[in-house]
Amino acid sequence: MKTLLLGGGGREHALYWKLKQSRRITTLHAWPGNGGFPLESVPPSLASTGAAVGLTSGSTPTAGSGADSLDPNDPASVRAFVERHGYEFVVVGPEQPLVNGVADALAGVCPVFGPSAFCAQLEGSKDFAKQFMQSVGVPTAAAAAFTEAGAALAHLRALPEGPVVIKADGLAAGKGVVVAQNHAEAEEAVRASLERQVFGAASRKVLIEEYMAGEEASVFALCDGERAIPFVACQDHKRVHDGDQGPNTGGMGAYCPAPVATPAVMEQVQKEILDPIVAGMKAAGHPYRGLLYAGLMIENDRARVVEFNVRFGDPETQALLRLLDEDLGDLMWTAAAGRFTPDRSLRFRPGVAIVVVLAAEGYPDAYRKNIPLKGIDRQEGDIIIFHAGSRREGTEILSSGGRVLGVTAAASTLRAAREITYAELKKLSVAGLFFRRDIGEKALKWI
Repeated sequence: MKTLLLGGGGREHALYWKLKQSRRITTLHAWPGNGGFPLESVPPSLASTGAAVGLTSGSTPTAGSGADSLDPNDPASVRAFVERHGYEFVVVGPEQPLVNGVADALAGVCPVFGPSAFCAQLEGSKDFAKQFMQSVGVPTAAAAAFTEAGAALAHLRALPEGPVVIKADGLAAGKGVVVAQNHAEAEEAVRASLERQVFGAASRKVLIEEYMAGEEASVFALCDGERAIPFVACQDHKRVHDGDQGPNTGGMGAYCPAPVATPAVMEQVQKEILDPIVAGMKAAGHPYRGLLYAGLMIENDRARVVEFNVRFGDPETQALLRLLDEDLGDLMWTAAAGRFTPDRSLRFRPGVAIVVVLAAEGYPDAYRKNIPLKGIDRQEGDIIIFHAGSRREGTEILSSGGRVLGVTAAASTLRAAREITYAELKKLSVAGLFFRRDIGEKALKWI
């Protein structure tokens, strides 16, 4: 099966690594990729243009000219490219193409792993997601949406003093959420979004949301329009510094399975969160096919939804795929085709996997770029290094993003996986990059 993978982050590098092992996939190309992808991953017609983001110093994911070009965020461009080159299956990695309607554009052309634009509103609009959750009875925090700063601030001032969550409605690369500890911080977050529009179009509406106490976890599920089949739970680490300090990021590390998601919690997540969303989408006339990501807050063995994503998470995927003991290509195709059997479940290798992100100095604000990356080729054994923000320039690999690398390890226990990972990070010691030193520590209390 000739397959095209869209995307170029750490998530997509991990997906590429796993999909290359699939017996169902005969040819696998990726676009735009990054500096960690092999040269043969580039679609041949685009390799000749010399404009691939991951492989050169280009600044746009569109490549080629005239009849042969590919912009992952443009549904018409993707459809034309897929038809022209005879791809039989498309895997969409990031959220923006899905929100833009790439899956819809490929209807009738080939199966696509990724939900429709209607379903993708679960990530594309936090207000839509909140309303949909409420309509199907999914447990989540109370919230109110606003497009005008005056009304938002009036609502805020009527709330009791204390922590409150401010969320930009649209896509903000994982940075549109502020957990404000008091009204002053919350007011600044509201003004930043609605008055200064720091996240662009994503800032045109904000949600003021109830603060939920507890411990975070995330559960991914493969969906075929009828049912949702979960992976083991992960725990991401969003804050930039140790001890969950500093601003939110796209994620500084993760591990799985997360013990906070006990068997009782996982049963509740299935019955009260995953199943109602899939059933609700089907009832709305939009079967959900692809990956559904539920970001959870767990307290007293009960989970409530913090947010939904409509694609694999980054960096959780880098750890999760280390444990998956199945053919990912076959799983994705079966989900896209709507063919899971009623009793289907997923098989995982025993043990624990962890990923620690190496980020550029300054991230998540203005960060260093063009940092030389050497001695980072690890694609087998205990350690596998996945690239996120990197690019090739000639024979060199240079940093190009805030989150640059994800160092992963799998071992029989969390302690062993952490020891292997941090020993590798000590050896890497790339000038200009930093990492959190406490990934997975929260889980040690469960051991």
